[in-house]
This record gives sequence, C-alpha cells and structure tokens, in this order.
Amino acid sequence: MVREGHLMGRSFLSERLERAGPGRGTSSHKRWWNLVLMLAAAVAGRVLVRRLLRRVRAISGDLADINISDEHAQIAQRHDPQEVTQLVDNINASLDMLDRERQFASNIAHEIRSPLAGIRVTVEEATARPGEADYPRVLEAVVHGVDRLDALATALLLIARSRAAQADWERVDLCELVRQEVADRNDPISIEVICAPGVLVTAMRTRICQIITNLLDNAQHHAAQQVQVHVGRSDGSALLTVSDDGPGVPEKDRERIFDRMYQLKTISQRGGPGTGLGLAITRDIAKAHHGTVWVEPSPLGGACFILQLPIAAP
Repeated sequence: MVREGHLMGRSFLSERLERAGPGRGTSSHKRWWNLVLMLAAAVAGRVLVRRLLRRVRAISGDLADINISDEHAQIAQRHDPQEVTQLVDNINASLDMLDRERQFASNIAHEIRSPLAGIRVTVEEATARPGEADYPRVLEAVVHGVDRLDALATALLLIARSRAAQADWERVDLCELVRQEVADRNDPISIEVICAPGVLVTAMRTRICQIITNLLDNAQHHAAQQVQVHVGRSDGSALLTVSDDGPGVPEKDRERIFDRMYQLKTISQRGGPGTGLGLAITRDIAKAHHGTVWVEPSPLGGACFILQLPIAAP
C-alpha cells in the first residue's frame, strides 16, 4: 500500500509538473526568493534611513545649541558613513570660519572705538577749558584719529572687494607692473627693482597692484636703508619678492602676521602703527589668484615677502 501510495504520489506530482510546463517550478521558486530579498532590502533600507535621520536630527540639535550658546564649538564625529562624516567636517570648517569672522568683527570694533575715544576725550577737554586749550594740538589729535579711522575703513573696503568675484582678468606683465607702481611712489627709501623679462600672469590688475602696494608699504615701514623688489620665475610659477634690511620677522610670527589685526611688537623705522590688515588682504588676493604669499629671512638682513602666482598660459 505504501509503495502503491508512493507511486501514486509520484505520478500525481509528475502530472502536475508536466501540466505546468518545463521549468515552471524553478521559475516560481526564483520569484519567491526575489520577493524575499526585496523585502529584506526594504527593511534594511528603512532601518538605515531611520538611523541617518536620527543622526541628522542630532546634528541639527547640536547646531541649535551652538547658536544659542554663541560660543565657539564643534560637532563631535561618530562612526558615521563617509558622506555624513564629510558633512560634519564641512560644518565644523564653517563654524571655524564663522568664529574667525566673529573675532575679527570684535577686533575691528575695538580698533574703531579706540580713535573715537581719543577724539572724544581731546575735544571734551578743550571744550571744558576753552581758554586754556591748545587748539593746534587738539586739531592734530583729531586729524590723527580721523586718519586712523580712514585707514581702517579703506582696509575693510579692500577686504570686501578682494572677496568679490571680478571679471577684469587679463594677461599682466608682472615686471612692467612693478616698475610702474614703484615709479608712482614717493618713498623715503629708494627701491631697487630687479626683473626677468616676460613674466606674465593672468590676474586682476588692480588687485595685484594692491598686493605690490601693501608689500612695499610694509617694507618702507620697517627698512633701515634698503628695499629691493625682484620678479622672476621658478618651477612654472611667477615669483615677486620684496626684501628689506629691517628687523625681520621672528620665526614664530611668520604665519601669524597674515592673520587679521595681528601686528608685530617690533618698533617700526618710520610711521605709526598700521591697521594690521594689509598682509591679510595680500593673502586673500593671492588665494583668489590661485597663488600664495609667505615670508622668510631676507638676504638684506630683514624680511623677504614672496608672492607666488601661476604663470599665464601661452
């Protein structure tokens, strides 16, 4: 009976497979597996999406807390997917930049208040004792304060312009530009210019002129007797160097002097203190031209500022 039942079962199954056609059972089996895999993928995707959304909400909460506290902070990294890690890195970089901007605004406010306070005190003293006031000295102090404010306003305007996109890019002969800028100046120390011919860069002429002005002003400020400008090429780049025989820049300050509002404690040879923005503006302009600027010891004994820019394409 068992054997007969077994034979009858086999006959029944064979008959159904024959009716279904060749390969029908295998195809149905594959479809079921595909369905199972799709469901598993959907569940895994839902779990991943919910996990990412929780992480995004956590990042958003951290940013809200940072905004409320108004203090410099960063978002902590976790064992996140690469894309989320990159997002957190970019957010932290932006937070660092915003903190620098906030510190810069605080420094500028202090620099503006100082000459204003000096003008106010001088004028109040003169008006309190009009018969005893030394008006030439009062006016001299007021003009000095106004000059300081004017220099700060000019520097801030240059910073804003150095960040703005400009369309006046052109091929510039760096040697000719340097000679023209030097000829238009009236400096207490004569400037020696040494140029290699045909050093061409693609640049915004007015911005490069501003770099030359800033570097020459700085050299005249600190030089004892010599200022030298050299234009040449090196490894496919254009180099402009401005050297002086002043006190130089200590190694620990050679990067910091390009920070906004940072000024060396060394005593200048001539003129009063600067705004602390000229070298920061110089670096901003250099970066906008895909170049860089740095300082190193000068063969003359002081500082040597080096501007590196890409050579113009033929």
